[in-house]
Amino acid sequence: MRAALLVCLASCTVGEPTIVGDDPPEDSVTGDGLAKRDFEGISTDRDYIEARVCASGETTLGVDVSYYQGTIDWNAARNAGVKFAFVRLSDGDVFTDPKFTANWNGAKQAGIIRGAYQFFRPNQNVTAQADKMIAAIGTYEPGDLPPVVDVEATGGLSAATIQSRLRTWVDRVKNALGVTPIIYTGKYFWRDEVGAPASFVGNPLWIAQYTSLCPDLPAPWQRWTFWQYTESGHIAGISGNVDMDRFNGSVAELQAFVGSTTSPPPANDTCTSATLNKEVPEFTCVQAASDQKWYRCEAGAWIQKTSTTGCASTYAWCSSATLGRLVPPRTCVQAASDNKWYQCNGSTWVTPVDPIAETGPIGLCSATYQL
Repeated sequence: MRAALLVCLASCTVGEPTIVGDDPPEDSVTGDGLAKRDFEGISTDRDYIEARVCASGETTLGVDVSYYQGTIDWNAARNAGVKFAFVRLSDGDVFTDPKFTANWNGAKQAGIIRGAYQFFRPNQNVTAQADKMIAAIGTYEPGDLPPVVDVEATGGLSAATIQSRLRTWVDRVKNALGVTPIIYTGKYFWRDEVGAPASFVGNPLWIAQYTSLCPDLPAPWQRWTFWQYTESGHIAGISGNVDMDRFNGSVAELQAFVGSTTSPPPANDTCTSATLNKEVPEFTCVQAASDQKWYRCEAGAWIQKTSTTGCASTYAWCSSATLGRLVPPRTCVQAASDNKWYQCNGSTWVTPVDPIAETGPIGLCSATYQL
């Protein structure tokens, strides 16, 4: 999220966004904000284990975006398994995200449950920030996510002052829109910079933490509603890296959370693998032919991984003694050792291969190498 937000002038509606000033440099967003340990979940505290809270059951895949993702193909994202999206509105009351309107409308049109978030600047006019959110949303519609206040900057203010100004924002938005805002934050920022006030326990928590474990929660929350678990996800329809999120519940439970009576597109937990040239089940890991990096299919989307931990099945590159190098799955090679054709199946070399039809045990040869 670090570089994503929401804003609108008090008289603004959801039309063409008003760009005020320059987008703050990314380091100005994060330098005063969530610490590295907030995202990585690193802790030496004695409450380290006790504070980790796993999902209560199923989870549902989503993303959060800003203009840094460029033009998004929301239909492709939906088909890749995205069920909800948080869209940046502004950074405080100064900068309005120029892609807010396109993303806000595009997600809705694609059948993706949408929500708006605003990077909270406690040292700026808090009423103006709240009014930007209120004006941008207009009338809150069941089926949309509650608005989000992104709490990760102090503005050089004390915890008591941040708490007071955050309360002003939350109450003003709630009273105007009739829905309880979501709070996005990290454990250590909330504890050390905001003072872990118990008075916000009624606000749903969106926890920021990049970990393969369950997230480490700040007091007073004992349950997370949303979890931003990586900043380097990859989803069809979105170029480059994108923040990935999970809702703590099934699609039906997400629908109940937003109070919608309209069902979203059916879940699609499989992924299409270009490397394997087929659909694969969730939690399949593939070492991609395009960049030799590992990706795992999660809720219909490919998520880049640094290892094969948690993979139900794996498909890796094979080492070819004949070629003297690694080759991706589906590669077919005529071996120098016996002149026979073999195909890499993602685990080992298998046969028979039809070199005329260029097919083997796992399908079409992605490349053929004849002696």
